[in-house]
Amino acid sequence: MTFETNPRFLRDLLAEAHAGKLQLPDFQRSYVWGDEDVKALIASILRGFPVGALLTLRAGGEVKFRPRLLEGVEPARQAAGEGPAAAADELLLDGQQRITSLYGALRAPQAMLVRKPKSERKTLRRFYYLDIARALKAGEELEDAILGLPESRIRKDEALTIDLSDRAKEFESGCFPLNIAFDQGEAMKWLWDYQAYWQGQGSPRTDQANAFMARILQPLQSYQMPTIRLGRETSREAVCLIFEKVNVGGKKLDAFELVTAIFAGAAQPLNLRDDWAARLDRIRKGPKGQGMGMPVFDHLRGFDFLQAVSLAATHAARHAAPAGSQPPQISCRREALLALRLEDFRTQAPAVEEGFREAGRFLAEQKVLWAADLPYPAQAVALAAFFAIAGKDAHSAPAREKLERWFWRSSLAEDYGTSPESKLARDAEEVTRWLTGGDEPDRMRLLTFNPDRLDSLRMRVSAAYRAFAALLLRQGCRDFITGKPADIGTFHNDPMDVHHIFPRAWCEGQGIGADAYDSIINKTPLTAGSNREIGGRAPSDYLARIEARHGLTPAQMDDILRSHLIEPAFLRANDFKGFIADRKARLADLAARAMGLPLAAAAPPAEPEGEAEMEDAA
Repeated sequence: MTFETNPRFLRDLLAEAHAGKLQLPDFQRSYVWGDEDVKALIASILRGFPVGALLTLRAGGEVKFRPRLLEGVEPARQAAGEGPAAAADELLLDGQQRITSLYGALRAPQAMLVRKPKSERKTLRRFYYLDIARALKAGEELEDAILGLPESRIRKDEALTIDLSDRAKEFESGCFPLNIAFDQGEAMKWLWDYQAYWQGQGSPRTDQANAFMARILQPLQSYQMPTIRLGRETSREAVCLIFEKVNVGGKKLDAFELVTAIFAGAAQPLNLRDDWAARLDRIRKGPKGQGMGMPVFDHLRGFDFLQAVSLAATHAARHAAPAGSQPPQISCRREALLALRLEDFRTQAPAVEEGFREAGRFLAEQKVLWAADLPYPAQAVALAAFFAIAGKDAHSAPAREKLERWFWRSSLAEDYGTSPESKLARDAEEVTRWLTGGDEPDRMRLLTFNPDRLDSLRMRVSAAYRAFAALLLRQGCRDFITGKPADIGTFHNDPMDVHHIFPRAWCEGQGIGADAYDSIINKTPLTAGSNREIGGRAPSDYLARIEARHGLTPAQMDDILRSHLIEPAFLRANDFKGFIADRKARLADLAARAMGLPLAAAAPPAEPEGEAEMEDAA
């Protein structure tokens, strides 16, 4: 890899951008700077301060990123009556926002687009001017001398109206239009006409105009920016790594955006954004006849899809390697995604898309119905890869049982909390081999659950917390009022969320601390209506209230409670301590069954305190 480091005149960089010789690779995001950012940048350049180096790549080499013109170039060329832009000689890898800002403010004839203050999406159009007198005033902050005006060139506020809508008004206000700064002929003509205007007013400003030229305009026209120019032979991995290292001030790009640009520049290009949008729409719609779709994939990203494709592609390459050769590693790391060939993507993407749909069906069966309920997002990638690689072999009843065992063990053992990419690669090999008749992976035997972990599962951020909520739904827990279990259809209309069984307010009134009452042991999935009936009441009170208001018999209510692994006697006696011990043992057994492990040792059944007291009295 070769590179050059040379300072280049800003005027030349903007001219090359206007001509089309300097363009952006398509992975660069749209222009996002705001009005104050632009003014601060202009002020730094007017002072002669460094504003950072640029990074470019010579076009025409191995890396065939799809180029695009900087924002504002096309309308500027049209306004000048110029033809199509030239082909790109260089791609601007780092410096997009600075060069786009400077092109729009100092070169483009039309008002430039900037972000509205305190808004990420709303935009404004601005022309930029320099107040000559204030810019020349010793000690004056240059930012205050830079004016941003709307497209009409008229700005009104309560204290002042600034009208620069024609040349005479520019002269009268002493405001130089910065978008002619690099057009020496036009800039000189403006200064001559400015002097003539004030000569006619009997107030010559020749000295001011000369000072402006010498102290402001000429240094601006001679300003240089250091530029690192990479050679054509630079590899795509090197380009992406270098871009990420130097782009510390911008937004980090993920591999999906980089691969999008690579695929767009291929001999038979693919618009990856459009391709992914269509696939995502089909994935989210779910199976035919399932009108509610698959909300579990509401947060699915193109990056996730590429990871699953990479797992399938590298798995296929590894198993196709000739005997005696060094087979490639199965991987979904960033490096593997950037090395993904378009032909491999086209080969694997259909099976991976179907793999995600099948993963959605599997997750719905496990009662993981919403994106927020999925213990780890990486599990969706793993499942899609399993189905894509194993094909029909993953659909048999024995394979389904193995998949469930893998899913619940990885969830409850919180396995994907560290090094998820390494585990995805290992599972893509070992779990798919297991699904297709091989031995159970050794790692599976290490994934266990310690019942004491239940005491510390207090928040949804924990994978095991989300897993227990789904397990309770899976084993048929029913709402306290309606008596209905959760399914993908009813969940949209009357969703269940995890709520306290012994209410927080009641517990605190009894002197019970959050460490005891806030764990998953004292929580269960309920609708908002049931949670309102619970309120802050004692369990015995809210059970009586629900039975009376909704026509349930005590026996019916008890059946509903048992569907949540709650022994009714503890609630009817308001026995928090006995309830916690009993339900902890039941949840531990639930986890063991789901993981396919021997049942956890349960604590001896506790006796409700109320009943014990009656026996003592007897």
